[in-house]
Amino acid sequence: MKFPTTLLLCLLLSPTLFAQKDTLKFNANISAISTVGTTKDQSFWLTHNRWGMFDDASANGLTLLSTSYRINNEKLFSIGGGIDLVARASSNSSAYIQQGYVEAKLGFIHFEAGRKQTSYGITLSDLSSGSLAISNNSIPIPRIVLSVPNFYNVPFTAGLLEFRGHFAHGWLDNSRYVKDAYFHDKSFHIQAGGDIGINAYWGLTHIAIWGGNSPIHGKLPASLSDFLRVMVAKEGPEGSPANEVNALGFHTGVFDWGVKTKIGRSNLHAYYQHPFTDRSGQTYRNKLDGLWGLAVKDPFPTRVVTEILYEFLYTMHQSGPGLSDPHEGDQPWFCDQPNCGYPYGGRDNYYNNGMYRSGHSYLGMSLGTPFFMTQKQLDKYDPEIMSSSVLFVSNRNIAHHFAVKGEVASNLSYKLFASYVKYYGTYTGLNMGQLWGSLDPNLNQEDYFFNPAQKQWYFMLETSWTIKNVENITFHSTLAVDKGQLFNNAGIMLGLSWNI
Repeated sequence: MKFPTTLLLCLLLSPTLFAQKDTLKFNANISAISTVGTTKDQSFWLTHNRWGMFDDASANGLTLLSTSYRINNEKLFSIGGGIDLVARASSNSSAYIQQGYVEAKLGFIHFEAGRKQTSYGITLSDLSSGSLAISNNSIPIPRIVLSVPNFYNVPFTAGLLEFRGHFAHGWLDNSRYVKDAYFHDKSFHIQAGGDIGINAYWGLTHIAIWGGNSPIHGKLPASLSDFLRVMVAKEGPEGSPANEVNALGFHTGVFDWGVKTKIGRSNLHAYYQHPFTDRSGQTYRNKLDGLWGLAVKDPFPTRVVTEILYEFLYTMHQSGPGLSDPHEGDQPWFCDQPNCGYPYGGRDNYYNNGMYRSGHSYLGMSLGTPFFMTQKQLDKYDPEIMSSSVLFVSNRNIAHHFAVKGEVASNLSYKLFASYVKYYGTYTGLNMGQLWGSLDPNLNQEDYFFNPAQKQWYFMLETSWTIKNVENITFHSTLAVDKGQLFNNAGIMLGLSWNI
């Protein structure tokens, strides 16, 4: 099932058509942006969490034309749409549609179709390193989405209970290992507290990549009944490849826990995202793996600092080093127990999958946290290092991310990032590509590139300056520096944005 051509035509025409009806909600913007660095590879924060627009392998010269017609949320029914066109000069020059979508609202229900820069579930600060589910690290996937995007009161709860959620179907590209696969994602979150001054929430996001054409197994199950199996992570039908016996497709999920409150003038948001790929993660066998965060808005009376954020990413456990399922050879000669004494259900291998080897990515970029290293990123350091047959070569990481933003003057704002990551690779790499290589006394673990861990710093200072009395023109500048055992470079980004 391809993305419908007629729908794409509607996306291209919609901003013009809508603008003729109500120009007050029509917006157009032109931006010109360039990046350059001390090496041809661009610094980390110049290219990550920027919706996949920039080429990280060379300097960039980019022009962005953006138009949109916004939904009127005060009306019972409203429609809108938008389109962003990108022309990029780089080592991989390209001209493409960054965004192209139509959307509608009926009451509290929203519908959208196309490619749109948006996120569902719990909204994290723009200072965040990014959700473990779907962040703003890659270009949006073309999808059809039905959602309740904002928390909405549950009837008969006196406003003390609210919910939000979404359900989506998308189409992936043919450059992946499994070509033309489908993308399914959904979320549901519930929040308690209402207006009492403190809100606690819980919810989950479930993502599945399924169907498509495998170079090994050919056309994979993709019927309506298969879609229903994917929705509930049920095993594949009779005749499915061995990889899909436990669950049809490649599944990634995140549990969200959080608390929001206000203390004095300050708003606090404490949160925890817990990843899962199978039953062991759903039952918290992967211990405290996840993203821990605290954001504080308006911590001081002045506007010099308007928000502070700290995040801690820990993904070392992954339900332990034991094999995920009983396997021939799971009691090697140097172990006196099956699975070397570990419980089954281990090696969750976040974002990776043996069949869908492009993993939790889109067009080569992580769909979630940018702190999981891909083979493409490792190739920048040394293209001779081949850590595994899957995309993400380091998903067992420890990261600290500190960010702050504020206003130096009424027309000059800034963001400052400092991120420290320790890359430990994957269990597969640690085991030298074997079931239990890491325990075999005849193998030398030191041959593994990520043993000991590779340590890396990423810094960024970004400013936005609007000329007084000329509010529709904004100048942007970014300085980014990478320092560590893998990458040592610096880069700048300069841009000008004109809101027409």
